[in-house]
Amino acid sequence: MFDRYKLSMSRQQQQLLMAWDKQFPATAWELERDKRITAVMGHSNPFVTGQRNWALGYKPVGDGVVSALPQKVSRLDARRQVGSSNAHGLIIGNQNSHLYHLPIGCPSYDNVSPKNQVSFASESEALSAGYQKAGNCK
Repeated sequence: MFDRYKLSMSRQQQQLLMAWDKQFPATAWELERDKRITAVMGHSNPFVTGQRNWALGYKPVGDGVVSALPQKVSRLDARRQVGSSNAHGLIIGNQNSHLYHLPIGCPSYDNVSPKNQVSFASESEALSAGYQKAGNCK
């Protein structure tokens, strides 16, 4: 997970996994299990197969990150898109609070600082990106 999704890991956690890897190398069963998982998921675990090895300060690859983060949108651009993008208008997210605001029914829609704005075409897109609807939205 650390490597595939570019998660952060402390030095102490990395050292623990490196020691674990040395003390308990992948067994024949773990290699077989990895092959079976690969058949379903479409990718193997490179640490089980030996394609990658732990080293202190290892930088995660992030080959499991498949979608780009939403782009920041200026307030002026957001207002232009509200009229043209879709019937419900552009949804504005706040990258600091991870709350999203609808153009209609959300009093804070115009209060999101331009530097913190991300735009979404739909509520489902905002939810999939890990954002939640602002509590003051109707």
